[in-house]
Amino acid sequence: MLPSTLHHRPEALLLDAGDTLLFLDCDALADALAQQGEVVAKGALEPTVFESKRAYQALLTRGKGHEDGWSVLVRAMLTGAGVGEARAKELLPGLRAAHDAFYFWRKVPAELPAALIRARAAGLRLGVISNSEGRLESVLARVGLREHFELVVDSHLEGVSKPDPEIWRRTLSRMGLPGERAIYAGDIPEVDVEGARGAGMHGVLVDAFDHYGDRPELPRVRSVSQLVDELLLLPRGA
Repeated sequence: MLPSTLHHRPEALLLDAGDTLLFLDCDALADALAQQGEVVAKGALEPTVFESKRAYQALLTRGKGHEDGWSVLVRAMLTGAGVGEARAKELLPGLRAAHDAFYFWRKVPAELPAALIRARAAGLRLGVISNSEGRLESVLARVGLREHFELVVDSHLEGVSKPDPEIWRRTLSRMGLPGERAIYAGDIPEVDVEGARGAGMHGVLVDAFDHYGDRPELPRVRSVSQLVDELLLLPRGA
């Protein structure tokens, strides 16, 4: 479902990275834990992601930045998978070093590249705005996605993170667009959808695992591919 405010095809589609374009590689995270002597079943990590994002969301909506949020998110995933609090805190520096070498969020949905090609062929301008750790552009290049995007805006490099509308305003300024001619999609309602709206944009939730089925008021899609297909059904603007 697209936002009710969106009546014509936008000029730009701007996207979050984690759990929108790129998904957690639980195997990579489990391997990084094993290298520190902590054995966690790979299947125990994935179910912890949603509740961990709630902790991350709560921190950011209290005004904290993404760097604090990254540690809170990963620590919550570890404790959710059965690692003790003290041990989880001890593991964080090694995990951050492994993440910085190649983000744990790096799995690309099989249908995504073709969807991005369809979007560009139809004239949509594409960009990424993400709370990240300073290496997002290189990660996108490494997984074969960077070529699809006009620009990549990384909160670490900007010094401002979502949900502060400033990060969207800067992006819109660089693209020479008013907010109403762009749509933003991300995976956390209070961080992504509300933040984008605060910058005058249309916002939509990417809910890949149907966690928000109890919130029918949210404009919501299951994937970027679905979002692209729905946008391309809209009439072009005047």
